[in-house]
Amino acid sequence: MRRFAARLAISIALLLIALVAIMIAVGYFVYALYLWLAMYLVPPAAAVVAGLIVLVLAALLALIARMFMRGSKRRDRDYSSMSAAETAAELGSLFGDKVQGFAQMNKGTSLLTALAAGFAVGVSPKLRSLLWRIIKKMT
Repeated sequence: MRRFAARLAISIALLLIALVAIMIAVGYFVYALYLWLAMYLVPPAAAVVAGLIVLVLAALLALIARMFMRGSKRRDRDYSSMSAAETAAELGSLFGDKVQGFAQMNKGTSLLTALAAGFAVGVSPKLRSLLWRIIKKMT
């Protein structure tokens, strides 16, 4: 168990270092873009154009990510003829299948998410009481 915790801590530390390095690199690239644009535009306009370029790139990346996360849209069952409980059960089953598939494909991310959720529930008494009330209402 100690070995796993040590490997997990090292992995998280390396991931954080990589993220900080990426953020610094992006900052330098944006600054270089600003300096290049400042040769052709007045500095405030160059800053605005550089910011807009970064926002457009971020929006494109978000749209691409959304496209990949969406998946196929197929309807296997006619939900209009089902009762509310049956529909909820079917939707819960579909959601469970999606979550299980995601967890199987991304074991590391799933582990970190479960650890973060467990930590949040363990630290926050308000969150624990909210979850407890939800569980009581469901049973």
